[in-house]
Amino acid sequence: MSILSAVYLAADPAPGNGLNVVMLVFLAGMIVVMWFMSRRTRKQQQEQGDFRRSLEAGQRVMTVGGMIGTVTELRGDVVTLMSPSGDESAYVRRAIKSLVPDEEWEALTAPYPVDEDETVEEDGVEPAPDTDGETGLEVADGPEEDEPEGKRS
Repeated sequence: MSILSAVYLAADPAPGNGLNVVMLVFLAGMIVVMWFMSRRTRKQQQEQGDFRRSLEAGQRVMTVGGMIGTVTELRGDVVTLMSPSGDESAYVRRAIKSLVPDEEWEALTAPYPVDEDETVEEDGVEPAPDTDGETGLEVADGPEEDEPEGKRS
């Protein structure tokens, strides 16, 4: 019996050949794989739900959007976070992703270094550019583009 005839017989949908058994084994294998994958996902969702239910005031957390803060108040499904700058924002519990370890908190809240080239006033505010009082637009130092260079007054 040649290889081609064996393939033809295996592909024949007639009852009594081994194709039905192979299909059933393949289908059962797919069902088992999908069950394990969904089980793992359910376990992760359960752990995340347990974490969110166990939140307490004073914990340092990160939201799914990347905002970090300290939990200041828990009221039902709403969690109030205080950012490192002192601003408070309200989030739903589902938006809380994870706890932030102390080492990571220190790295995330460290102040940015200031370049020496930046000009900053004594009170920490950069000087505002010169503006036209009527339109509020910034005044250019050079010639106006609408006027030819020879006609400047």
